Amino acid sequence: MSPDQVAKVEKLCRGYLAAMESGDLEAVLANFADDATATSPISGKHRARDFYAYVMRITSDRSMALKTIFVGASDPSRAAVHVSYTRTVGDGKPATIEAVDVFELTEDLSKFATVTIIYDTAPVRSDFKRLEADDS
Repeated sequence: MSPDQVAKVEKLCRGYLAAMESGDLEAVLANFADDATATSPISGKHRARDFYAYVMRITSDRSMALKTIFVGASDPSRAAVHVSYTRTVGDGKPATIEAVDVFELTEDLSKFATVTIIYDTAPVRSDFKRLEADDS
């Protein structure tokens, strides 16, 4: 793995975090391949386009405090970001979760092919239950 590859992956990860924070769906999706998927512990696996459209629709006041970017030492097509993610779901109160977004990148390292989002759902599950109740 070359320093240029690491820098390219880190730039992609930072661009993703900035786009998430801004709430710009098209900017978020610009980081993903057209057929990319996203998997989260509450929502399951979806097309990245559908997942992030949902996230942007139900959340506001997003803040992504970067803790670390990890780039695979033996395989630069694998990376992860460790963040403190603060957001408001629906009309609720702001809540912060600590999360790790694990990415598989395209062969040329230019886009994310998949993301698996890992976090403890216990502190925020009630936000989503409340949102589901409001929708029914």
